[in-house]
Amino acid sequence: MAAALRLFRLGRPSLWVDEILTWYSIQDVLPSERTLLHENVHGPLYSALLHAWVRVAGDGEWALRFPSVVFGVLLVPATAWLASRWLGRATAVPAAWLAATAPFLVWYGQEARNYALLMLCVAVSGALLLGMRRRLQPVGIAGYAATAAAGLLSNFSFAFLGPLHFAWWLGEPGRRGRRLAIAGGMAALLAIVALPWLASVRGTWDWSRLAPGHTAGGPELRQGSTFHPAAVPWALHALAGGYTLGPPLRALRSERSLHAIAPYAGEIALVVVVFGALGVLGLAAVRRRGRLVEALLWLAVPIAILSWFAIRNFKVFHPRYLAVVMPGLVAVWAAGLADLGPRARRAFVVAIALVWGLSLVHLWFDPAHEKDDLRSAARTIAARGRPGETVIAANTAGMLFYYYRGPLAVRSYWLGYASDSTRLAAHFEVMQGDSGSWVLLARPEDLDPRGAFARWVDAHHPNAERYAFPGVRLWHLGPASRVPPRPEAPAQVRPAVRVGE
Repeated sequence: MAAALRLFRLGRPSLWVDEILTWYSIQDVLPSERTLLHENVHGPLYSALLHAWVRVAGDGEWALRFPSVVFGVLLVPATAWLASRWLGRATAVPAAWLAATAPFLVWYGQEARNYALLMLCVAVSGALLLGMRRRLQPVGIAGYAATAAAGLLSNFSFAFLGPLHFAWWLGEPGRRGRRLAIAGGMAALLAIVALPWLASVRGTWDWSRLAPGHTAGGPELRQGSTFHPAAVPWALHALAGGYTLGPPLRALRSERSLHAIAPYAGEIALVVVVFGALGVLGLAAVRRRGRLVEALLWLAVPIAILSWFAIRNFKVFHPRYLAVVMPGLVAVWAAGLADLGPRARRAFVVAIALVWGLSLVHLWFDPAHEKDDLRSAARTIAARGRPGETVIAANTAGMLFYYYRGPLAVRSYWLGYASDSTRLAAHFEVMQGDSGSWVLLARPEDLDPRGAFARWVDAHHPNAERYAFPGVRLWHLGPASRVPPRPEAPAQVRPAVRVGE
């Protein structure tokens, strides 16, 4: 089931911006360019593995995403193993089914990013630790060291689990001196593993932002704080129902208000009712097993750290940075199901199947939830572009290069100019080609949330050919598409004013 869901329409969606960033990253891991690998702080291990894979399979959409399919399928038995060791053997089967079919896990099992590998490392390292609660074993210690190092180099958010793993490492009450000594050695080993990337980590993020009361002197990560009171409920909603139950991500980025979620209140309520009830039942089941504190460490610590990062404008809040929570959350849900009677369990299974089935249908077949379709836009330019034309890539130059490598010159337009109509026009006019231009726009919400750039193009080029693809707008500006500028009114001369008046 896990393989079928993750392979279905695997190559159909266009690569979106983060997947194209992954493609860029695998160009920089050749032996002659090791220093560039050390600059990759967003999953160097995944990039190295993907680089080796594409040398065999190529770098098409299907090939780039296939390793995540493999990691996502392996996550199913790994999660069952983890749940069994943590919460009892009765949780293994429901945990396996939940891990196979959860839309959040299917999403990252179909994406050329490092999160499926990260969650696999989380599940396996946790299961190995739980197996050493009574007695430390050399094989278990070596296995944990390998999987923890792999998890850390898959994504540094693996470190969010430090308090939980330390509690598990201490094991059962008793003689813990030897365990503490080995734990110190393990922490030093993981620090050495991450050492080649520490300089890049220090330079990539402004760590001074995390100091209480400190005002960062550098540019803001986003306008204002990246945290919102609804961030945590939205993250839990995404973990439970996926990204495709509720408003599309593009609507959330552009609207940023309650108006964006009002039309989807029914879908949101469905997720809240089903998984709110299952979460309560799961925590009660975990409490009966004496593991409630561990569950809270697993769920609450990463949420608290990420929230603090966003409040301090250090890192954007996004559910993907809570991927380390997902194997534990699945195990909690599985415990809730395992403790129910047969009739109640069947009712919950049907409810989960309906919720997740609707989410997956939206994921695969609803254009509103499709990834930004740069592939169709690039094909249109390649098929209809003429010599002498240029491509003005507004916010898309880096993403476009994967799909378009044709003869037309691609010029990058910074969308931040949209805040000033004079600068917008001046920089735009310089980029236009003699025979015409193609204007490509995607993901304008951060730099141009009010859509000033698109309105300006429409107003000044009313005769342009227009194309619309999911998340992408494309204009073809021919020589006759522009409206002649209106003559400017003569400037008014203000009378001189003496100093002091």
